[in-house]
Amino acid sequence: MNILDTTGVAESKAEIQKGIESIVLYTDRTVEELGQELISIQVERNGGSNIEITQGFVSLKRFLLASTFGDDAIGSFPASFPESFKTVAVIELTDGGALVMGANDKLKIALKSLETTKRYVIDGIESPLSSDDVFMYEEKSIPDEQTNYDVNVKNFDILVMDDDANITELNLTHDNGVVTKHSMREIRATTQDIDPVAYVKNNGQVVPSFVGFIQMPLKGIVSINIRKNPGSVIKFFMRKDVELLALGLIK
Repeated sequence: MNILDTTGVAESKAEIQKGIESIVLYTDRTVEELGQELISIQVERNGGSNIEITQGFVSLKRFLLASTFGDDAIGSFPASFPESFKTVAVIELTDGGALVMGANDKLKIALKSLETTKRYVIDGIESPLSSDDVFMYEEKSIPDEQTNYDVNVKNFDILVMDDDANITELNLTHDNGVVTKHSMREIRATTQDIDPVAYVKNNGQVVPSFVGFIQMPLKGIVSINIRKNPGSVIKFFMRKDVELLALGLIK
């Protein structure tokens, strides 16, 4: 079902009252061209606590990179298709079925800071199954002046972080207590090996990763120590581990 289809405006929003499993974002901008665009997704519960899939508005680009790392990839529709899009991203909202919606519950999606000359479309994918296991995302930042900083990541399973020249070293503490030391080059190589197809462009080019960003799995990692030079704010965009959410071990 179509949820949103917009061109020529800087902001757009829509809501539906039917449970869906995934959304699909289409745009005639490449992933690399995405910049200032922001997205907000939440479930407004009638008489209950709302579900913040994103905590307010977040970077659309970082959201796409976090939600498609692993078994998924960002695709596209070539010019020979009835509709050509440079970016097509299927984003799962839940693990294993359509989002459970009560009476008068609403799924609200909003976009802002859009490029007004470009088109942005969002569809919703239905499912014969249902699920309460909702994927949620959280952002953290490492301040400019911090040169040695620890980030607790034990409640998350996917990370998108800035691949910044000021970062000199990453130390990963694993759930068995072992600490491993890595350069950013090593992290990029190993994460590309895990997911060698990140983006298939509509000219047929396959992109293994994205300039300026690192996508990496966090399963089995409890904290990341970052050593860096001052001069950059490093942003972390992470997806909460839905298995831990389902067990009630995190909120």
